Amino acid sequence: MSRAHVSLYIPIILMIFVGHAVSVSAAGELHGYQTIGRVGSPFVIHYPSSHSRMAETVEELLVSSGAEIASEIGLERIDTIDVFLASDEQRYREIHGGSVQEWSAAFSDIGNQVLGIHTGAVLRSPRPLKTVIRHELSHLLLAQRVGGVHCPTWFMEGLAMVQSDEWTFSDHWRLMNSVWKRELPYLEDLEGMFPRLARDASLAYGLSYLAVDELFRERGKDLITLTAFIRDLGSFEEAFILTFGESPGDFSIRFHILISRRYGTVGVVVQTAPYWLILALLFVLVYSIKRFRNRRKLQEWERMEVDER
Repeated sequence: MSRAHVSLYIPIILMIFVGHAVSVSAAGELHGYQTIGRVGSPFVIHYPSSHSRMAETVEELLVSSGAEIASEIGLERIDTIDVFLASDEQRYREIHGGSVQEWSAAFSDIGNQVLGIHTGAVLRSPRPLKTVIRHELSHLLLAQRVGGVHCPTWFMEGLAMVQSDEWTFSDHWRLMNSVWKRELPYLEDLEGMFPRLARDASLAYGLSYLAVDELFRERGKDLITLTAFIRDLGSFEEAFILTFGESPGDFSIRFHILISRRYGTVGVVVQTAPYWLILALLFVLVYSIKRFRNRRKLQEWERMEVDER
């Protein structure tokens, strides 16, 4: 989910790839790789020797974010998670072990509890490293909490976006356009693998975010209740009904109507000339800020690599 210009914004979509990542036993076979992990910490970091500082930063983010995310979903103890850092595309594909979308910056293998990070892709992305880590960590910890019970993709991805705070102005804009063009999918259409095209996938992610936000914005504690029911009943649908008093299908219809009305009304406003002028100015401002941040991040990472040498 890469952006050369704000008006052509395509978010870096962080997908879940199940059962493909390199096995932990094969980690030692990765040439030049080292391993760190704090005593008592569930996170084991595997990294190339040139990325020791990056590995330390990743570990700190995992420890702080892991405790927060686990608390939000009711997970009392985090099981071991192996984290692999890859500095280039070839090594990233090697660690992943399967087909990788060109825009992928990270993946989470929930079956093997492995998190992979393409450090080069993260560096080129406007998304902070913390956001990338929290998104993938959300997938892994949710799987631990529900004991591996299947959850629809819209729920997993929406929750990950909420827990990593990934909703942007561009996401609003994309959803509005979809409502005007009558291209808005139902949540029921987003239960399996998301579309491979970045444009369609980013719409699916945005819609998933809004759905999860709608469910828990004023009922945050229900997330713990829902995940407990999923684990105990072994069924997302039954757990959903017990928690919210309606089926996922009923919520899908209600949510579709809600979003269509909300963004359809906004669409009338944005067709006015003053709005377009304001929008253009906002694009320029946001683009300038992101370009400055990206340049600063690049300089910091370059200094880190130089120091490692």
